[in-house]
This record gives sequence, C-alpha cells and structure tokens, in this order.
Amino acid sequence: MKQEYIALALVVILVTSGVIIIPNITRNTENLLFDLIPYNYSSHVWIPPNTQNGSSLGGYYNISGKGRDFTFHMVLSGAEKTESPLDYVTGGLNGQGHVDEINVTSNTIYSLVSGDLKGAMFGSMFNGNMNMSCAAWSGTSQFKNDGKNFLGTFIINGPMTYWQGTYRLVDEEGQIAMIGNYFYYPNGQPQKIKRVVKTFYL
Repeated sequence: MKQEYIALALVVILVTSGVIIIPNITRNTENLLFDLIPYNYSSHVWIPPNTQNGSSLGGYYNISGKGRDFTFHMVLSGAEKTESPLDYVTGGLNGQGHVDEINVTSNTIYSLVSGDLKGAMFGSMFNGNMNMSCAAWSGTSQFKNDGKNFLGTFIINGPMTYWQGTYRLVDEEGQIAMIGNYFYYPNGQPQKIKRVVKTFYL
C-alpha cells in the first residue's frame, strides 16, 4: 500500500512538472523561432489630398527584418517636385526599428512563415520603437499593439518645422489605414500651430 502511494505521488509530480515545463519550452521555442525568421513586406501607399482641389501622393513602402529588428523604406513618387528639399528628396523616408517586447504565439510564427507580415502585426501583442529620417529631418516613434488597438506616437524635428502626434493602424478590408492625429508649426513659432486629423493608406 505504501508503494502505491509513492508511485501515485511520483505520477502527480511528473504530470505537474510537465504542465509547468512544456508551456515554457513551447514559449522559448516560439521566441527562438521568431528571432530567426526573416520577413519582407512591400505595398503601395496613398496619401489623400489636403484640399478638395488638391492632388494626392502615391508611392510604395517596404518593411524588412529578422526577428525583433527591422528597416522601413517609403518612396512617394514625384513628391520631390512639390516639397521642399529640406522635407523630402528622391531617397524617400528611411527608418530602423526594434520590437522591445512581443508575445510570440504559434499564429505569429505561422503568419511570418506564410509571408503574411500584416497578419503577424495585427495578430500579435508587442511594443517597440523606430527612428526615422528623410531629407534634412529626423524623428522617433513609439508603437504598441495590445491585442485590440495598434497605437503609436511620433515626434519629427525638422530644420523648418516641428511635428508631434499620434497614429492608429487599422485593417480596413485587407488594406492598412493609418489614422494620424497631429500638430505642426514652424520651428520657434508655436503660435502658428496647426492641427491635422488625416488617414493615410498603406
């Protein structure tokens, strides 16, 4: 009878240990896989006109990376003809980002392996940061997806203009919409501040 109790106790200990250890092994494996998977995503970008009779801007962007580190590149065709060379040049906007924390799941891994970066972005909880530069300005951005909302903040400090605000990314029928809510003013002249709420399509 004593041996039966000892055997039962060992089974309980092994089962309990397995319940605790196996999820940790799985989480560690998923994190390791995430850090090893390269990804690349390209799409069109469209910026609606500022006024009813204004013209829109279009182009493309690319996100590529491996695990927690990524680069971002956006080109707006023809923008160099209408924008100041301090604000935009043909080289476009470049960024380097890092995912500080991420809750990697099997769906995250599956999306990345399938080439569905958008699915991984909207289907995973994470937070991170990005540095950006274009022409003569530079900026920073913090972003976070809490599983319900994909939100970000940004600051751009240009030689002529200062920008600061927030953005929200949403999936609109397969297209990424970035809803910006920000203000800007000529550097050193905050009394000339202007506020903008605008949707950009990525």
